[in-house]
Amino acid sequence: MKAQKGIVTLTLLLLLSSLLMIAMLFNQEELHFYRAMNAQQKYYAENDVALLPISRQNLQQECEKLPLDYADSVYRLEFKNPTKKHRTFDEPAHFAWCERISLFQKMPSRGISAGEFSQYFDPAITLLFAKFLQQENISQYPLYWFSEREKHWEINGNIYAVIVAEGDLTLSGKGEIRGAVITQGLLHQGENVKLVYNKKTLQEVVQAYRFWRLAKRSWYDFEPL
Repeated sequence: MKAQKGIVTLTLLLLLSSLLMIAMLFNQEELHFYRAMNAQQKYYAENDVALLPISRQNLQQECEKLPLDYADSVYRLEFKNPTKKHRTFDEPAHFAWCERISLFQKMPSRGISAGEFSQYFDPAITLLFAKFLQQENISQYPLYWFSEREKHWEINGNIYAVIVAEGDLTLSGKGEIRGAVITQGLLHQGENVKLVYNKKTLQEVVQAYRFWRLAKRSWYDFEPL
Protein backbone atom coordinates (compact mmCIF):
# COMPACT_ATOMS: atom_id res chain seq x y z
CA MET A 1 0.00 0.00 0.00
CA LYS A 2 2.80 2.38 0.93
CA ALA A 3 4.61 1.38 -2.26
CA GLN A 4 1.55 2.29 -4.36
CA LYS A 5 1.24 5.68 -2.63
CA GLY A 6 4.91 6.32 -3.33
CA ILE A 7 4.48 5.51 -7.01
CA VAL A 8 1.46 7.82 -7.24
CA THR A 9 3.35 10.61 -5.50
CA LEU A 10 6.36 10.14 -7.77
CA THR A 11 4.14 10.17 -10.83
CA LEU A 12 2.50 13.40 -9.71
CA LEU A 13 5.88 14.96 -9.08
CA LEU A 14 7.07 13.97 -12.54
CA LEU A 15 3.93 15.44 -14.11
CA LEU A 16 4.32 18.66 -12.16
CA SER A 17 7.98 18.86 -13.15
CA SER A 18 7.06 18.36 -16.81
CA LEU A 19 4.39 21.04 -16.63
CA LEU A 20 6.83 23.38 -14.95
CA MET A 21 9.44 22.75 -17.65
CA ILE A 22 6.86 23.38 -20.37
CA ALA A 23 5.78 26.60 -18.68
CA MET A 24 9.39 27.75 -18.39
CA LEU A 25 10.07 26.97 -22.06
CA PHE A 26 6.92 28.82 -23.08
CA ASN A 27 7.91 31.82 -20.99
CA GLN A 28 11.36 31.81 -22.58
CA GLU A 29 9.88 31.71 -26.08
CA GLU A 30 7.46 34.49 -25.19
CA LEU A 31 10.27 36.54 -23.69
CA HIS A 32 12.40 36.00 -26.80
CA PHE A 33 9.46 37.06 -29.00
CA TYR A 34 8.92 40.30 -27.08
CA ARG A 35 12.64 41.06 -27.09
CA ALA A 36 12.80 40.55 -30.85
CA MET A 37 9.71 42.71 -31.35
CA ASN A 38 11.13 45.49 -29.20
CA ALA A 39 14.43 45.31 -31.08
CA GLN A 40 12.59 45.56 -34.40
CA GLN A 41 10.53 48.52 -33.21
CA LYS A 42 13.68 50.25 -32.01
CA TYR A 43 15.39 49.59 -35.35
CA TYR A 44 12.47 51.01 -37.33
CA ALA A 45 12.17 54.02 -35.02
CA GLU A 46 15.88 54.84 -35.40
CA ASN A 47 15.60 54.55 -39.18
CA ASP A 48 12.51 56.74 -39.28
CA VAL A 49 14.34 59.45 -37.36
CA ALA A 50 17.18 59.31 -39.90
CA LEU A 51 14.90 59.09 -42.95
CA LEU A 52 12.47 61.90 -42.10
CA PRO A 53 14.81 64.83 -42.86
CA ILE A 54 16.14 63.06 -45.98
CA SER A 55 12.77 62.30 -47.52
CA ARG A 56 10.94 65.47 -46.48
CA GLN A 57 13.66 67.84 -47.72
CA ASN A 58 14.44 66.20 -51.06
CA LEU A 59 11.02 65.23 -52.38
CA GLN A 60 10.35 68.15 -54.73
CA GLN A 61 13.95 68.25 -55.96
CA GLU A 62 13.93 64.53 -56.71
CA CYS A 63 10.70 64.88 -58.68
CA GLU A 64 12.11 67.74 -60.74
CA LYS A 65 15.11 65.60 -61.75
CA LEU A 66 12.96 63.03 -63.54
CA PRO A 67 13.20 62.95 -67.37
CA LEU A 68 10.34 64.61 -69.21
CA ASP A 69 10.11 61.72 -71.67
CA TYR A 70 9.58 59.09 -68.95
CA ALA A 71 7.08 56.47 -70.16
CA ASP A 72 4.55 56.95 -67.32
CA SER A 73 3.05 60.15 -65.95
CA VAL A 74 3.64 59.07 -62.32
CA TYR A 75 6.76 57.85 -60.54
CA ARG A 76 7.30 56.46 -57.04
CA LEU A 77 10.24 57.79 -55.06
CA GLU A 78 11.84 55.53 -52.47
CA PHE A 79 14.17 56.70 -49.70
CA LYS A 80 16.29 54.30 -47.64
CA ASN A 81 18.92 54.88 -44.97
CA PRO A 82 22.24 53.95 -46.62
CA THR A 83 24.16 53.92 -43.33
CA LYS A 84 21.99 51.50 -41.36
CA LYS A 85 21.24 47.91 -42.38
CA HIS A 86 20.18 44.84 -40.41
CA ARG A 87 20.81 41.21 -41.28
CA THR A 88 17.36 40.10 -40.02
CA PHE A 89 14.88 42.95 -40.35
CA ASP A 90 13.62 44.34 -43.65
CA GLU A 91 15.14 47.68 -44.51
CA PRO A 92 12.61 50.48 -43.76
CA ALA A 93 11.87 53.05 -46.43
CA HIS A 94 9.82 56.17 -47.03
CA PHE A 95 7.88 56.70 -50.24
CA ALA A 96 6.27 59.50 -52.25
CA TRP A 97 4.71 59.91 -55.67
CA CYS A 98 5.73 62.35 -58.38
CA GLU A 99 3.29 63.40 -61.10
CA ARG A 100 4.10 64.84 -64.51
CA ILE A 101 2.05 67.87 -65.51
CA SER A 102 1.57 68.40 -69.26
CA LEU A 103 0.22 71.50 -70.96
CA PHE A 104 -1.16 69.39 -73.80
CA GLN A 105 -3.70 66.82 -72.65
CA LYS A 106 -3.15 64.95 -75.91
CA MET A 107 -1.14 65.47 -79.08
CA PRO A 108 -2.92 66.85 -82.17
CA SER A 109 -3.12 64.39 -85.04
CA ARG A 110 -3.78 66.91 -87.80
CA GLY A 111 -2.61 70.34 -88.90
CA ILE A 112 -5.76 72.35 -88.19
CA SER A 113 -7.93 71.92 -85.07
CA ALA A 114 -10.19 74.97 -85.26
CA GLY A 115 -12.71 75.25 -82.42
CA GLU A 116 -11.17 72.29 -80.57
CA PHE A 117 -9.15 74.14 -77.93
CA SER A 118 -10.94 72.46 -75.01
CA GLN A 119 -10.03 69.01 -76.33
CA TYR A 120 -6.33 69.70 -75.89
CA PHE A 121 -6.10 72.02 -72.89
CA ASP A 122 -7.38 72.05 -69.30
CA PRO A 123 -7.86 75.61 -67.95
CA ALA A 124 -6.57 74.63 -64.49
CA ILE A 125 -3.40 73.14 -65.99
CA THR A 126 -2.94 76.02 -68.45
CA LEU A 127 -2.69 78.46 -65.53
CA LEU A 128 0.39 76.59 -64.29
CA PHE A 129 2.15 77.40 -67.56
CA ALA A 130 1.00 81.04 -67.81
CA LYS A 131 4.46 82.61 -67.45
CA PHE A 132 5.85 80.34 -70.18
CA LEU A 133 3.12 81.17 -72.70
CA GLN A 134 4.00 84.83 -73.17
CA GLN A 135 5.36 85.54 -76.63
CA GLU A 136 8.64 86.95 -75.33
CA ASN A 137 9.37 83.64 -73.61
CA ILE A 138 9.32 81.55 -76.78
CA SER A 139 12.55 79.57 -76.78
CA GLN A 140 13.92 76.81 -78.97
CA TYR A 141 10.56 75.05 -78.74
CA PRO A 142 8.27 77.42 -80.68
CA LEU A 143 4.79 77.58 -79.20
CA TYR A 144 2.94 80.74 -80.19
CA TRP A 145 0.11 81.30 -77.71
CA PHE A 146 -2.49 83.99 -78.41
CA SER A 147 -4.90 85.25 -75.76
CA GLU A 148 -8.55 85.89 -76.52
CA ARG A 149 -7.74 89.56 -77.23
CA GLU A 150 -5.00 88.71 -79.75
CA LYS A 151 -6.87 87.87 -82.93
CA HIS A 152 -4.39 88.52 -85.73
CA TRP A 153 -0.94 87.33 -86.66
CA GLU A 154 1.05 88.09 -89.79
CA ILE A 155 3.76 85.66 -90.81
CA ASN A 156 6.66 86.20 -93.14
CA GLY A 157 8.37 83.08 -94.43
CA ASN A 158 8.31 79.46 -93.39
CA ILE A 159 8.33 78.46 -89.71
CA TYR A 160 8.18 75.30 -87.61
CA ALA A 161 5.69 76.05 -84.84
CA VAL A 162 2.54 75.17 -82.95
CA ILE A 163 -0.02 77.98 -82.95
CA VAL A 164 -2.66 78.13 -80.20
CA ALA A 165 -5.39 80.76 -79.88
CA GLU A 166 -7.83 81.15 -76.98
CA GLY A 167 -10.32 82.85 -79.31
CA ASP A 168 -10.62 83.58 -83.03
CA LEU A 169 -7.43 83.91 -85.08
CA THR A 170 -6.65 85.38 -88.48
CA LEU A 171 -3.40 84.36 -90.16
CA SER A 172 -2.18 86.74 -92.83
CA GLY A 173 1.06 87.39 -94.69
CA LYS A 174 2.95 84.86 -96.75
CA GLY A 175 4.60 81.63 -95.71
CA GLU A 176 4.17 78.10 -94.46
CA ILE A 177 3.49 76.94 -90.89
CA ARG A 178 4.84 73.44 -90.33
CA GLY A 179 3.35 72.05 -87.16
CA ALA A 180 -0.27 72.59 -86.10
CA VAL A 181 -2.86 75.27 -85.36
CA ILE A 182 -5.39 74.97 -82.52
CA THR A 183 -8.05 77.59 -81.82
CA GLN A 184 -10.96 78.07 -79.45
CA GLY A 185 -12.88 80.09 -82.01
CA LEU A 186 -12.81 80.54 -85.77
CA LEU A 187 -9.65 80.31 -87.86
CA HIS A 188 -9.27 82.62 -90.87
CA GLN A 189 -6.40 81.62 -93.13
CA GLY A 190 -4.97 84.01 -95.70
CA GLU A 191 -4.64 82.75 -99.26
CA ASN A 192 -0.85 83.00 -99.07
CA VAL A 193 -0.59 81.13 -95.77
CA LYS A 194 -0.12 77.38 -95.93
CA LEU A 195 -0.55 75.01 -92.96
CA VAL A 196 1.29 71.68 -92.97
CA TYR A 197 1.05 69.10 -90.20
CA ASN A 198 4.49 68.24 -88.79
CA LYS A 199 4.55 65.48 -86.18
CA LYS A 200 8.18 66.04 -85.16
CA THR A 201 7.55 69.70 -84.32
CA LEU A 202 4.51 68.75 -82.27
CA GLN A 203 6.38 66.06 -80.35
CA GLU A 204 9.14 68.52 -79.44
CA VAL A 205 6.70 71.19 -78.27
CA VAL A 206 4.45 68.79 -76.34
CA GLN A 207 7.43 67.28 -74.53
CA ALA A 208 9.01 70.67 -73.80
CA TYR A 209 5.90 71.98 -72.03
CA ARG A 210 5.91 69.47 -69.20
CA PHE A 211 7.27 69.41 -65.68
CA TRP A 212 7.40 67.06 -62.72
CA ARG A 213 6.11 67.92 -59.26
CA LEU A 214 5.43 66.18 -55.97
CA ALA A 215 1.87 64.84 -55.85
CA LYS A 216 -0.17 66.28 -52.99
CA ARG A 217 -0.44 64.14 -49.84
CA SER A 218 1.53 61.34 -51.48
CA TRP A 219 4.22 60.79 -48.81
CA TYR A 220 3.98 57.63 -46.69
CA ASP A 221 6.30 55.52 -44.54
CA PHE A 222 4.97 52.00 -45.08
CA GLU A 223 4.79 49.51 -47.93
CA PRO A 224 1.12 49.02 -48.88
CA LEU A 225 -0.11 45.45 -49.27
